Amino acid sequence: MFFNRYLRHHKGVADSLLMISSSILASTLSALAIILISRLLGPVNFAYFSTAFSLSLILNRLQDSGLNIALQKLVGATKKKKKINIFLSLCLKYRLVLVLLITALGLIFSGQITALLNIDNPVLIPLTFLVSISTTFFESDLATLQSLGKNKLAAFSYFLPSLFKLLFAVICYWQQITNVNLIFSFYILATLPSLILFRLFKPQWLYYQLKLNKPKAQKKVLAILRHSALSIIVAGLIENLDILFAKHYLTDFETGLLAGVSRIALFLYVVGYAMANVLNPRVAAYKKAKDLKAFINKAWILFILSIMAFLFSLPIAPYLIRFTIGSDYLEALNVLQILLGAGFISIALMPFISPFYAFNSNRYFSLSAILQLIIILLGNMILVPQYGIVASAWVRLVARIALLLFTWLMLKIEWKKEFGR
Repeated sequence: MFFNRYLRHHKGVADSLLMISSSILASTLSALAIILISRLLGPVNFAYFSTAFSLSLILNRLQDSGLNIALQKLVGATKKKKKINIFLSLCLKYRLVLVLLITALGLIFSGQITALLNIDNPVLIPLTFLVSISTTFFESDLATLQSLGKNKLAAFSYFLPSLFKLLFAVICYWQQITNVNLIFSFYILATLPSLILFRLFKPQWLYYQLKLNKPKAQKKVLAILRHSALSIIVAGLIENLDILFAKHYLTDFETGLLAGVSRIALFLYVVGYAMANVLNPRVAAYKKAKDLKAFINKAWILFILSIMAFLFSLPIAPYLIRFTIGSDYLEALNVLQILLGAGFISIALMPFISPFYAFNSNRYFSLSAILQLIIILLGNMILVPQYGIVASAWVRLVARIALLLFTWLMLKIEWKKEFGR
């Protein structure tokens, strides 16, 4: 009773809990779908599925290029419907240009990309470029709803695709459907019901004008994109390049093993990002050194708990594989253990990153993104051809440790800059 009254009077907390719950539930359903698909396809065919999926996630970041951040900042900062429609129209126009350009280039060079990734399925790459458009506009609609404060509809829209993914995975597993192109297409196009939902229930006053000419509004959008595009694109590359490198350098079986255990470790990243979504807005409001210092002291507690959780996860790692993606992936046990280390470091990192949202300088975000990208690129290019998927896991772990050390260093530097001590 008290909890319900508290949520009614603290809408921000209620909205945060709603989105976190929706995110965790959606991630759980998607994870179950991936488990069924990985068991159904086996390591070799799952390598093809995962390669296409990783490429689609990179495409989504390229086709976004910070536009969702621009939506959340500009639309969320005004209540005027006319301004909202202007910003939404401009963002849609830029997004359409990016989608058309990237899709056209992808279709033109699909043969070269297919050869580069050692894929003997000529349809999979052009198919990836086409169906990924659905996810790009799904994420745009989601950002729009959140910016407008339509959090219940946003939460349901976020949850719905995961439900369809799981239902489709169950049908495929039951009927033993193993066509990679079909499974991948339906998995990605599960976002279509949410696209329809948005157009049915969006506010009636919301409309788009693609021929709109508003130089001042355009300048505001482009100013945000100049700062956010790099970090968004780099984040997409960091999270997905390891699968593409493995597919290029290694066998399909090895790539499938890496993809399978990566999906298990992915749950830790989901927990970390869900935590960040709660902490970052809260810490951004801190202006006093004592408040930030108290928060950082608590962050050290989470750091210690993360280390303990990692040590606990090591002996149960074989069971995580056996009871999820299946015994066919047990050869990658050591890879999973390394990835679990990277995952728990990611969770421990989040509260140390939050104070940067309260600082005036934004250089940490771009510098940290570039640091990780350099490690991921060079590490995979140099080590994976020689040492295989174990090297890929170690590269990810080293990138996370480097980010942790860099975060502590920058925290000290920015602290002195902000508070002079």
